[in-house]
Amino acid sequence: MNRRWMVSLLLIGCAFGAGAWLVQRAIRPQVHTARLSAAEGARLFESVMKRVQKNWVDSISVDEMYRKAAIGVVSELGDPSSSYLPPERLKRLREVTSGSYRGVGLTVDLRDGWIVVIQPRLGSPAEHAGIRAGDRLVEVNGQSMRGWTVEEGRDALRGPLGSKLTLTVQRGGVKIPFALERSDIHVSSVQRAQMLPQSVGYFALSTFSDSTAIEVASVVDSLVKAGARALVFDLRGNPGGLLSQGVAVADLFLGVGKKIVSTRGRTPGTTTDFTSKDPQRWPTLPIVVLVNSGTASAAEIVAGALQDHDRALVIGRSSYGKGSAQQVIALDNGGAIRITNAFWYTPVGRTISRPHHAANADSTLTDSQRPRYKTALGRTVIGGGGIVPDIVSGDSVPPPAERAWVTAVGTRVRPFREALTAVAVQIARQPEVSSPEFTVTPAMRDQLWQKMQAAKLEVSRDVYDRAHDAIDRVIGLEVARQKFGVPGAAQRSATGDPVVAKALELLRGITAPEALMKRLAQQPVKAAPKPVASGPSGSNQQ
Repeated sequence: MNRRWMVSLLLIGCAFGAGAWLVQRAIRPQVHTARLSAAEGARLFESVMKRVQKNWVDSISVDEMYRKAAIGVVSELGDPSSSYLPPERLKRLREVTSGSYRGVGLTVDLRDGWIVVIQPRLGSPAEHAGIRAGDRLVEVNGQSMRGWTVEEGRDALRGPLGSKLTLTVQRGGVKIPFALERSDIHVSSVQRAQMLPQSVGYFALSTFSDSTAIEVASVVDSLVKAGARALVFDLRGNPGGLLSQGVAVADLFLGVGKKIVSTRGRTPGTTTDFTSKDPQRWPTLPIVVLVNSGTASAAEIVAGALQDHDRALVIGRSSYGKGSAQQVIALDNGGAIRITNAFWYTPVGRTISRPHHAANADSTLTDSQRPRYKTALGRTVIGGGGIVPDIVSGDSVPPPAERAWVTAVGTRVRPFREALTAVAVQIARQPEVSSPEFTVTPAMRDQLWQKMQAAKLEVSRDVYDRAHDAIDRVIGLEVARQKFGVPGAAQRSATGDPVVAKALELLRGITAPEALMKRLAQQPVKAAPKPVASGPSGSNQQ
């Protein structure tokens, strides 16, 4: 009896174990180490496609499955810089890299549920027709635009070259119709350029499109003509663009035969050394380059080349760390794939690539592990994760008071911006606003507080008061925009910027690039903390 009982237990145990093994085998993905031939791979793919179409709980068309499969192949590479581009995304990419699109030339934003003109572009159909900043777009081709998103407005205002549309704006309670014809609109890479105190020229570059080097040469020539004896070159938030234009911009500031960047890939033409071909245009001009976590790609090529050759002092926060180059390959369906085909290295041999994919995000090197390189002057520059600035400047995260303020506003950013705009229009009429550098007073801050209360924005007054620096900053910028236009807002933004202020401090009394490098050697050394990677942002151009 006991023996029979033991045999029964043994059989039950074996059955249970076998069942568990079969269940695990069924639910656990099987690892196939054998390589598939091209024919076997094709059969596997077709087999999966047929079974998905037949057995999936929802219906799906064959063309949709193939599209998803194409996206999946590129996605499974684990490379965030490689992607499948459907026709519409490819069109947007071409507009960004060319710096051109076909439309009427308006920069817009949302206010009170309507699309409002921030600025018509110089020479655009909108400017020639007489559309002004502050005009509310109320109808396009007879259709109301109330409640439209900026993207919906953009799609309606863009179209084929020479095509016509009617646009009705509201100005001071009066509706005014305009007949417009779409034309080629060029968006300049240089978004801001101005003279700062101490005869320092400043310009900000937003992207690297196919005319960036020409635009940079023109703006720097203009600043030098206006009396600039030094230059602040702002690459913060610049997501990059065309590698060729990064090379061309760096060439403007380096002597003949200087290495700018090297690319290394496995396909023909991807392993190349790029060197400067022309003499320096402004050899006596001391330069400070500004970078942050939004500085990427071609912008990092420029910053890295000028830093490695001791041609510029780099300040700010560590850059994004995109040390790869991509090729866009057109497909038969009108789309394309953008695929990484090379890695690039700075003149001294640095790779600045930083892992940005979730699968390898933990593999970032610590500061002590990152490789060190020497420039011609013997300065140490760091590889292994972004362009590390020579001098760290600017907050990596907002101060606690500002963070509390942002948290309090929460998702109600739109009503806050509407309240801010309404108050800025009132403040702009006050006599004390005589220049973009006017001082924001407590009374102005109170005006915004009262408008927020009227809009039922529930924010503690204590939180609001403690964030007065951030509040003053946004009030000052919006009032400057309302009273003096985009140039006035740009002037206020630059002069109130702590990183720009640090650049001016470093340039004080400096008249030659060599003197700037000597001043750098006298600065206290600070460790550069790891940045939070940020994506590119764009303006709303119509």
